[in-house]
Amino acid sequence: MIASLGSGGAERVMLSLCAEWAARGDHVTLLTFDDGRHDFYPLPAGVTRIALDIAGPSKTPFGAIRANALRLGTLRRALRSTSPDVILSFMDRTNISTLLAVRGLDIPVVISERTDPRRNGVDTAWSMLRRVAYRWATGLVVQTERVRPWAEAHVSPARVHVIGNPLREVAPPAVSAGDRAARIAAVGRLIPLKGFDTLLRAFALVRVTHPAWRLVICGEGPLRSALEAQRSALGLEDVVSLPGRTNAVDEVLAESAVFVLTSRYEGFPNVLLEAMACGCACVATDCDSGPSELLADDSLGLLVPVDDAVALAEALTRTLDDAAYRSRLGESARESTQRYAMAHILKAWDVVFATTRTRAT
Repeated sequence: MIASLGSGGAERVMLSLCAEWAARGDHVTLLTFDDGRHDFYPLPAGVTRIALDIAGPSKTPFGAIRANALRLGTLRRALRSTSPDVILSFMDRTNISTLLAVRGLDIPVVISERTDPRRNGVDTAWSMLRRVAYRWATGLVVQTERVRPWAEAHVSPARVHVIGNPLREVAPPAVSAGDRAARIAAVGRLIPLKGFDTLLRAFALVRVTHPAWRLVICGEGPLRSALEAQRSALGLEDVVSLPGRTNAVDEVLAESAVFVLTSRYEGFPNVLLEAMACGCACVATDCDSGPSELLADDSLGLLVPVDDAVALAEALTRTLDDAAYRSRLGESARESTQRYAMAHILKAWDVVFATTRTRAT
């Protein structure tokens, strides 16, 4: 269960899991709240799709009440007709609606938060509904240990599970980080929470002693003009590129010696995991949540405080100064990503479902 098959990370993970379950012979039905006309991702083979067409805003409060009642009725009928052994729902509002719709049907429901709910909150009405409805879930999956205490305040601790995102298949690096071009890469939407303004300030400091290095920030978003203006003010036009969104992220990472994540908060930083798998030497902010679990010690990468341009510049300088050190970081990071291989993640989900079915009987 998910709102849509749009271009987000939650949608990609849901479809990856559905594809694996279908490939091994499980009967998988994917319900979406939208009408399916604006899908970004294709439906995997063997997965049945039901587009409920129950998404959309309401113009008045009374209209919203009526619309939500109709939506829940449609959702409830669809769930009853499919007769699932277990329901998996992604994302807060979808989770709440699913739990409300399935009430009394005696179907186990596993819900999953796909961001850090402490930082990415919902409005007051939805927050109140979540506190009530989440207690009906037979399982709540979060992506990091840092979010576990929040989850345990919403459901019984025995029902909380921590499962990271599966690592999509990434080609092994052709050369080590120490042998790559003098380039630092960053990837993400050009929005405030990604902290690219701090990255530009840090790189201006780094450039003083490392003029041969270049920085590429791949992504698009509403802060493009502001970041371009900051780049000009810092005199970085010749050494910092903002090429926009790319479908060749793996190539960018494989050709970059260093990857940097400057987020102010995350849910689970997929791009950091992918950079590690590509053998990049990684530097990341110790934000909520995810980087500290991926870069569990300084043999895998360096963590710096959020919004600290000086500390970030010092960590980058440490990696830029020593090619052998970059290679060691990149190789150790690459090896550590195997714990997020799809086979391991599927086993973790199987444990959740087995526990859920046992609890429901």
